Amino acid sequence: MITPDDFMTAIKAELAEQFPGEQIYENVTPKNFKRPSNLVELAGIRAGAIAPNVITLLFTYKVTDFVPVDDYHNSDTALLDFRTMTIVGWVFGSGFLRVGDRAPRVESIQTAHNFDFTETTVVLSCAFDRSEFQPSETLPIMEQLQMKLKEATE
Repeated sequence: MITPDDFMTAIKAELAEQFPGEQIYENVTPKNFKRPSNLVELAGIRAGAIAPNVITLLFTYKVTDFVPVDDYHNSDTALLDFRTMTIVGWVFGSGFLRVGDRAPRVESIQTAHNFDFTETTVVLSCAFDRSEFQPSETLPIMEQLQMKLKEATE
């Protein structure tokens, strides 16, 4: 089973390939974060098509793009727009995203522009066999996630 964390890893890998050496933040940006950079957030998961043995889940991710600012904290909007086009065209423009041995389909891409950053919201769909959600399948994944959390907080 692929998890939301697997999607996050795949998106970050695509961004790192397109913007080498830049910081990619996950879920939050720290105070005084670096620019240029990107922030990737899971915005939500919802059900799509449901059949007796298969469920399609729709994963919504938001990529926020930041560029350097001038002395007055103004971003170069032309650069922001070009970087947004690159995210839409390169990172998600193929119509799918390679996640492990799967290729979730890009259902939609939408951008929002601000004078300080741009946001690209993408919806990815992936079909799952309902048996993948049985406790015997999900318990090892939950244990791994709990270990990661424990290690991160120590």
